[in-house]
Amino acid sequence: MDRGMFSQAVALLLALCSLGPTSLAETVYCDLQPVDPQVTYITSQVSEGCVAQSPNATLEVHILFLEFLKEVSVLELTLQTSKHNGTLPREVLLVLSTNKTIFLKLQAPGIPLHLAYNPNLVIFQEPTKVNTTQLPPFTTKGELLNWADTKGPVTSAAELNNPQSILLRLDQAPRSPSSCSLEPHKDMGHTLEWSPNAQASVRGCRLEGVAGHKEAHILRVLPGPEAWPRTVTVKVELSCASRDPDAAVLILQGPPYVSWLIDANHNMQIWTTGEYSFKIFPEKNIPGFHLPNTTQGLLGEARRLNASVVASFVELPLASVVSLRAPSCGSGLQPSPTPVQTTPPKEGCNQELLLSLIQPKCSDDVMTLVLNKDLISTLRCTITSLTFWDSSCQAEDRDDQLVLRSGYSSCGMIVTENVISNEVILNLLSSSSPQQKKVQCINMDSLSFQLGLYLSPHFLQASNTIELGQQGFVQVSVSPSIPELTIQLDSCQLNLGPDMEIVELIQSQAAKSSCVSLLSPSPGGDMRFSFLLRGYMVPMPTTGVLSCTVALRLSTWSLDVQRTVSTRLNIVSPGLHDKGLVLPAVLGITFGAFLIGALLTAALWYIYLHTPWRSAQPGVLGAAQPALVQQERLSSHQLGTSGHELILGPQPLHSSKDGQGPLCPPLLPPSPRPAASGGTSLEHLGVPPPHHEPSNPVGLGYGCPAPRRESPLRYMSTLL
Repeated sequence: MDRGMFSQAVALLLALCSLGPTSLAETVYCDLQPVDPQVTYITSQVSEGCVAQSPNATLEVHILFLEFLKEVSVLELTLQTSKHNGTLPREVLLVLSTNKTIFLKLQAPGIPLHLAYNPNLVIFQEPTKVNTTQLPPFTTKGELLNWADTKGPVTSAAELNNPQSILLRLDQAPRSPSSCSLEPHKDMGHTLEWSPNAQASVRGCRLEGVAGHKEAHILRVLPGPEAWPRTVTVKVELSCASRDPDAAVLILQGPPYVSWLIDANHNMQIWTTGEYSFKIFPEKNIPGFHLPNTTQGLLGEARRLNASVVASFVELPLASVVSLRAPSCGSGLQPSPTPVQTTPPKEGCNQELLLSLIQPKCSDDVMTLVLNKDLISTLRCTITSLTFWDSSCQAEDRDDQLVLRSGYSSCGMIVTENVISNEVILNLLSSSSPQQKKVQCINMDSLSFQLGLYLSPHFLQASNTIELGQQGFVQVSVSPSIPELTIQLDSCQLNLGPDMEIVELIQSQAAKSSCVSLLSPSPGGDMRFSFLLRGYMVPMPTTGVLSCTVALRLSTWSLDVQRTVSTRLNIVSPGLHDKGLVLPAVLGITFGAFLIGALLTAALWYIYLHTPWRSAQPGVLGAAQPALVQQERLSSHQLGTSGHELILGPQPLHSSKDGQGPLCPPLLPPSPRPAASGGTSLEHLGVPPPHHEPSNPVGLGYGCPAPRRESPLRYMSTLL
């Protein structure tokens, strides 16, 4: 063999050696079996769903189609919304469609929520603070979607299989279409995240031919329907006796657009695709490696990293958060404590949910408890006896219900000034010891409710009158104070009469509009809020009724008792009051009158200074009066005309000894004529003639001579 052939053989042998682990990984033998580590995850992937945006809608609709495996399940549902510049969130209609009975724990802080559901299938674990509507029966999803669309634009809809918890965010999705059409295998993105009720399937095995105690945890995230960059948070909790970083290796494999944020309580070797970072240094991104995307390939990577045990191997849909918890570390493979069963084991009575159904109803001095037999059977419970503290007070069996009731004066009732208490004793076939639950009723006759309107934030003196455009301050109080009693202001409204819409102030313990503000309680715990009444209304109301609903709940209750308190208000126009004019109105009127008087005086003085006056001229009315009196001519410079004289007329003629003249005298030419009574043409120019003794005045108005008078008249100015 020559030197060239030898060099090529060596290179080929080295290449085969470098590819050896990868090739072996594809054929590595590992019998994956269920193991003990627990893996839970949160994902936004749903079997069917849609997301839309409706920025101009006043009510947004969200729909959840829930499919459960068990007859009774527990569901945690949380609604969130972000605050934008202090604006109030929009009203929300949430539609719940479920195939099985669920105990619902609902949280929707500060959200004006309306809930549509089937009351026979949805039971609230805690008292609901929302408006509820019974959902009509529908046979298909399309029928429900059409019904919901009549209420408002559908913003999101999703079908979830066996959920344990759901987080629904009400923020608008900017890249979403304007309408919501269900799509299979939908990624809901930021709008909805949920976790399944069952844990993920976790398997493990021992790698043959590898010595030591190093274990590998392999997580494979499957691709989603939409490829856009996202980060998966991986929480790892190991119970390792030593702090050796070589005791474990974490292998994370996913689509190329996925990066990883690792939160681990133990040092370990990291082997990932894409980039990864640690929670303590989230800004430092470390590049990953190229890993195979098959089960056998990932097992081979674990063997190449000298792992002797695959402690956990799990495949998950594209998730946002994955939690891995292993009870042991470095002690070898931990098999699952229970064998895999083809049929689920028969579960016992859920006593916690059964006790949550025991809720007293109090009315007419009687406490009543009702349990539905079908629901008891669904919980797999068998009740042998149901009594009060006095065992002689037994529950009655009425068809499909167990009814336990008693008056306040029997069956061991403990009556105080404000609260009536007792205990319910529940005996179950599956339990040797009885179950007890304390029940209470409020003596509503001993409570007093007050609602007061104040016109200042100091709440010093109540008023029954408010002006349009004025801010009102409201205080609602309940007395006497009971330590065991929780009091909340559920809703308030202002009724302005049949011709106007009811003004909603507070709804579901949240301010209805920006004109309403919830205030801090008084030192005594009284509830307070303020509102601004609109300043202009058509027609203008004169009276109104302000009413508020107060929710009362004892510490042992999960249901509320509501009471409504109201007061009648007088509504007046701004500046008016039931006792007359207020001081600002009086000062305003006085100043206005003074200003008008001053302006009028100035206007008259201006007229006086700029109006030409005529002086009285002497003239003797003799026998030689002319038969016709010429019409007064005003020169062009007096009236602002040019070139010609303006003759005001026609005027009636005065009689003379020559007889009656025509009603409309002809226009005389502008030639001079002799004066009949000593007057000259200077009269037409407003210049008095040279006479010493005034005799008769010139006629008022248009220059016609007035009849003879015994005393002279003052001249009046005429504004032309």
